[in-house]
Amino acid sequence: MHSPGNTPATAAGSATVRSALLELLGDVDALATRFVAQVREVVPYSDGAVEVDRLQSDAVDTYERVFRRLVDLPVPERLVEASRELGRTRAHLDVPLAAVTAGTRLHFRIVWEVLAERLAPEGLAAAVTLPVQVWQAVEEHSTDVQVGYHEAATALAYARERDRHRIVDTFLESDGRDGTLLSGAAAVLGMDVEADVVCAVVPAGVAVPGVGRRTGLHVHPWRGGAVLLATEDSALRDVVCGVGPLARGLARVPRAVRVAEAVAAVLPSGATGPVRPPDVALALAARALGPLRADVAGDVLSQVLALPAPERDRLLETFDVYCATGSVAATAERSFCHRNTVLNRLRRLGECTGLDVTVPAQNAVLLLAVTAWRAGPPDAGRAQSEASAARRWAATAS
Repeated sequence: MHSPGNTPATAAGSATVRSALLELLGDVDALATRFVAQVREVVPYSDGAVEVDRLQSDAVDTYERVFRRLVDLPVPERLVEASRELGRTRAHLDVPLAAVTAGTRLHFRIVWEVLAERLAPEGLAAAVTLPVQVWQAVEEHSTDVQVGYHEAATALAYARERDRHRIVDTFLESDGRDGTLLSGAAAVLGMDVEADVVCAVVPAGVAVPGVGRRTGLHVHPWRGGAVLLATEDSALRDVVCGVGPLARGLARVPRAVRVAEAVAAVLPSGATGPVRPPDVALALAARALGPLRADVAGDVLSQVLALPAPERDRLLETFDVYCATGSVAATAERSFCHRNTVLNRLRRLGECTGLDVTVPAQNAVLLLAVTAWRAGPPDAGRAQSEASAARRWAATAS
């Protein structure tokens, strides 16, 4: 129970005031009815946001608490909890906090009105501390109402955000064809179902500070990283992420996100901004090989991988530069060696792989194999890949 402090009757020593307060304590139903009539003139109570019976029962508890406080009687814990439950209930009914506060403070006016009706002007004037005490009693109730309201509002906000996340999660996992799911996702994302959407994925471990504050960008936590849905390419400026094809309508977003996720899985280590499929086409192709990745790399590069590491690295580095430039002379210049050295290394690479790097179709096969080897097998490290490739080559050679 709450301990009372000084009351008007005690402080002013007026038996008349105390008698009036006790009478009102016994007449809380009538006071509650008076309160309901007045509060129902306030929006949203005037729109029926709270049922009349609920308003009446809550007001009865409120006046019992207020008048117990005023006549120096203990306030039972049930009445304190009733004030908090009132706040929780209003939050669940989506009554704005400002309207709740206005309603609770209306009690002060009603209490003062009925005291003025029951006490002679000189008796009311003699109780000089009465207005303060009435205000304190109502304010204690109001404070507990706000505590309950904030408790419920916080829980509701969390639950609603969780539901919003669940809707978007389910939508992204879908094929985009479910009309109900599509409209739900459109509502959560604040996008039109026919809107063009730029879809991107930030992989786990990549920081995107401040990106959530950008206009026209929705950030959704996703598998340790985040899905970014934007209305303009500019919203992704300087964000290291994989970008899918433009989704022409929300129904195409799930597929675009899957493409973006695949791109994000093979982001270059030096990426400083958005990366699109053409930027990492080889890496995507190698990743698409799945469990065949090690086999393709091993079959094409088995003899190369069996070479001493220094020689192997020189051959592959020369190949990288040649693919980037398309020119033997440029490769020689970038590699700080004679053009004949470049030709010899490319010839040696051809001998080991059976592929002519100057023939585009054969060069593409070798590029894919090198990319697949560097990516490593899905469930093993590079060392295991090299070892297995070398064993296969040794078995073939023998």
